[in-house]
Amino acid sequence: MSAGNDIVFLPASRPERTTHPRFYPRIITPAEQQLLPALDLPFDQGVWLCWSIKESAYKYHRRHSTGLQFAPLKITVNEFSCNGDFYFSTVSTGSGPLHARSLVRDGIIVSIVSSDENFRDTHWGFRQIGSPAYRVQSPAVRAFALQELKTVLRRDDLRIEKDAEGCPRVLAEDPGLSVPVSLAHHDRYVAWSFTYSASSLRSKRSVAV
Repeated sequence: MSAGNDIVFLPASRPERTTHPRFYPRIITPAEQQLLPALDLPFDQGVWLCWSIKESAYKYHRRHSTGLQFAPLKITVNEFSCNGDFYFSTVSTGSGPLHARSLVRDGIIVSIVSSDENFRDTHWGFRQIGSPAYRVQSPAVRAFALQELKTVLRRDDLRIEKDAEGCPRVLAEDPGLSVPVSLAHHDRYVAWSFTYSASSLRSKRSVAV
């Protein structure tokens, strides 16, 4: 299992830079550019929507691919569908395809990815915080993520630590518990996602025994 998410606060993204011909071709391919008019979004928002999906996919695969580098043009958004404020897409990467779900609302874009098109075991959320400073962002997103994790897993002995690749993971006193979590922040917003299935945890315990 893995997890990947991203958040973009659009007022901090400088639309005039995003729409410059020297900038957006570094993020989206010509084929992806052809998809944007159908989204009914301003061009700069379409660019950052693709960015957030690609960043989420990178985080998802980085956990299992040592030394993986973020290269936006090597991650391809293939198609979009829309339902209200939500945009759904498929993503092709060198490590396999993923499904993406993105919320575009109130000046923010929040994306999550999963290998499951129904996102059955994916939990996610976002919050506004009081300061854009990293010293505020980092502890805030961990606190919010842990709050939801404790509710979903129904336990209080949880902590978030980084693995050898620098990817956050939820751990507890129980060695059979290892939940992948993804954290993101931009300006005054933070977001998190994690993948948890009680059935997969039982399976891990059975193998360990």
